[in-house]
Amino acid sequence: MSMAEEDGYSSRCDLCDTEVIHSMAELLLRGLATASVDSTTGDIFKSASSVAVAVKTELENCLLVRTEALIRESVDGGEDHSDKLMKASTRPTEFLSDLIDDFVASKRNVLSHVSGFLSSESRLSKINDFMQKMEMENVWALDVRKATAETILESIDIKCIFHCPERFVEQNELADHRSQCKFRVVNCKNDGCSASFSAIHIEEHDSICPFKALPCDQLCDQHVMRCEMEKHCATVCPMKLINCPFYQVGCETAFPQGNLDNHCSKLLETHMLYVLQATTRQNAIVDDMNQRLQLLEKAQSLNEMSGALDVRSLTLITKEQEAKIKKLERDIKTQEAKIKKLENEFRSRNA
Repeated sequence: MSMAEEDGYSSRCDLCDTEVIHSMAELLLRGLATASVDSTTGDIFKSASSVAVAVKTELENCLLVRTEALIRESVDGGEDHSDKLMKASTRPTEFLSDLIDDFVASKRNVLSHVSGFLSSESRLSKINDFMQKMEMENVWALDVRKATAETILESIDIKCIFHCPERFVEQNELADHRSQCKFRVVNCKNDGCSASFSAIHIEEHDSICPFKALPCDQLCDQHVMRCEMEKHCATVCPMKLINCPFYQVGCETAFPQGNLDNHCSKLLETHMLYVLQATTRQNAIVDDMNQRLQLLEKAQSLNEMSGALDVRSLTLITKEQEAKIKKLERDIKTQEAKIKKLENEFRSRNA
């Protein structure tokens, strides 16, 4: 008769923190891969695949024996062992990692101890490749690894931080409890998120879930998924700051892009004044260039009459000046075209 039946309880909850169990299951697979690779390095008669099943059995037995020994020694009265069990209870993945490291160290052959091999990229690559191979071939199924992890966790979790210790007489009581247990598996409720986890981590997941809808960082009236927030704020958000379309002619105001129509409507006369001033400045430049051209023509005429300058030099200077004048005229036309474009845009906005 089991202990549960002896004290009147026939059903146990036994739900565990799925995140911790998953981490421990991954540690088990990596430990098996590492021990298998290290124990066969340089061996022409054995490969990691050929010893994996036997090493898996050894690893499981070693972990269970070491765990049971720690519990037994802490119960028998060793203060040091009690402290170790207390640490294991609060940091189960760290405890398991230490046990696996000890086991792996015991399986290394002579060649594995060669200086530099243990930290080499070649070794790490072999271990990662062998982990993938074992997963594909189901050498140590995930469900089996999780069961092993749960056994170890329930043994060392004396504070019941990571598993539920509740027991019940009736199955219907157990079912009712499991529907509310903090370690029950729940799915994320955010649209688009497929994550599942123990209920105890709902708030933690919600604080980082990329699919969580949040109020806009720039305080517009929209709710945006966390993963889309940066793009939203940089593109379509009505509160994104933009420059006035008449910035080039003098309006240096910046405002949320949702206020563009209101800004242009309120500052209609101001914008027209800016356009007029820009046009006036361009006309002044044109007049100034014409005056310069007339002066050059007069100077050329005087120089020709006085014969003070060499004809070839004067011709060269004249061509250079004409080239500069033509370039200036092209620049003026370009500026006039830009002004007309701004005027057209302004008219279309206020049409």
